[in-house]
Amino acid sequence: MGVAQGHNMCPDPGIPDRGKRKGSDFRRGATVHFSCDEGYELQGSKSISCLRVTDSYVGWSDDRPICRAPMCGGHLKGPSGVITSPNYPVQYDNNANCTWIITATDTSKVIKLTFEDFDLERGYDTLTVGDGELVGDQKTIFHVLSGTTTPDLVVSTSHQMWLNFKTDDTSGSLGFKVTYEGKDGCL
Repeated sequence: MGVAQGHNMCPDPGIPDRGKRKGSDFRRGATVHFSCDEGYELQGSKSISCLRVTDSYVGWSDDRPICRAPMCGGHLKGPSGVITSPNYPVQYDNNANCTWIITATDTSKVIKLTFEDFDLERGYDTLTVGDGELVGDQKTIFHVLSGTTTPDLVVSTSHQMWLNFKTDDTSGSLGFKVTYEGKDGCL
């Protein structure tokens, strides 16, 4: 349950990272609702209410939820989107092996990746980025990334690109967030 405050007003429950809150009334009896940005799923209550806890205090019916990345891999198609490591922005799981294949909606476009956040266990957990759709093909690998360093720009030579995220069986890190978008062939 959320922290109790004076007898008629609950404290501001905040807004989840990568999410939204609907409702700004924190008086006893009020309810606020939460949702997540596209590409994230809610973990916790969709709504919480300000309730009487004792005769002199009120508190929220539950803690504020968090927004987490739901998927480990998949086929992504569209003009743009976001890829995150499992559980992002919370620590990713051990022994993960996730593959994403990105296909631009317009086959005349190439795919541009932009790294917004990147933190993997250096030398043990990797994100491999390749061109086309043949996952793991040594001839198509652009980068094998680990640690906190990322390239400024990654662009495919076709309308497809793949990413493979592998982790070992010990300590993880916060993971990554990458956006992709289809661009005209020459950047």
